[in-house]
Amino acid sequence: MKWQQHSNDNGFYRLDVEAGWSELTADYDDIVAEYVKVRIPGFRPGKVPRSVVERRFQGEISDDLSRRIVQRFGREAIQEAGIKVLGPAEAEEVECKKGQSFRARLCFYQRPEIDLPEISSLKIDADGSDPHDQVSHHLLDMVTFEIPDRVIKDDLTLAGSDNCEAGSEEWQAASDRIKLMLILKQIAQQEGIEVDKVDVNDRIAEKAVEFGTTKKSLQTELEKGGGVKRLRDMLLAESTLDYLIEQNA
Repeated sequence: MKWQQHSNDNGFYRLDVEAGWSELTADYDDIVAEYVKVRIPGFRPGKVPRSVVERRFQGEISDDLSRRIVQRFGREAIQEAGIKVLGPAEAEEVECKKGQSFRARLCFYQRPEIDLPEISSLKIDADGSDPHDQVSHHLLDMVTFEIPDRVIKDDLTLAGSDNCEAGSEEWQAASDRIKLMLILKQIAQQEGIEVDKVDVNDRIAEKAVEFGTTKKSLQTELEKGGGVKRLRDMLLAESTLDYLIEQNA
C-alpha cells in the first residue's frame, strides 16, 4: 500500500491511497467464503461452486470488499501519516474490482489540539448524581474548542437524526458528545489507558446475546458501518471515565 497526502483551503485533508490486488486477495477470499454459505436453490448448503457464488453475488461482494478495504487501508494510511482524525474519514473516487489495483481518496478533518486540565481538579460531589455525568460536565466546562458543523451533522446522521438544525438541543448534544470523546481519548493517551481486542470481542459477544443473534453476525454488521471502531471508542471512554472517578474519589 502507498499513500500521498494533500490539504486544501476548506479545512479538509486528503489522502490518496493505492494498493495492488495481491494485497486484497485475502479479504476477497474471506468475503466470498461467507457468501458460499448462503442457501441457493439447486445446491446443498455450503456446496455452491465458487464461480456460481461470484456471479450471483458480484455486486454484494464488490460492495463488501470496498467497505472493508477502505476501512483497513484508510486506517493504516492515516496511522502511517501520523494524523489524528476528527470524525470518520469519507472515501471518494473508490476503485475496487476483482483482479485490479485498489484506489481511493480519503477526506477528513484533523483533530484539534486540546489543552487538558489537571485530572485531579475534577471534583465529584456526594449528592447522589451519577459521577460519570459529573466528570463529563466538568470536562466540557473546562476544555473549549470548536467542532466543524459537517462533523456534527455526520454524527447526527449516524445516529439517525440528520434533520437537526444548528443550535438545536440535539445539535448541541451531538457537539458535546464529540468533544467529550476527543477529550477522553487524549486523557487515555496521556494516562496510558487502552482497550484491546479482547475487550471489544467480549462486548460484542455480550451484545449479541442481548440482541438474540450470533457474535459473528453482529461483528459483520458492525464492520460494515465502522461500528467496531465506535464500539472501541465507547469502551475507551467508559474506561477513562472510571479512571478519572477513581483518581478523584
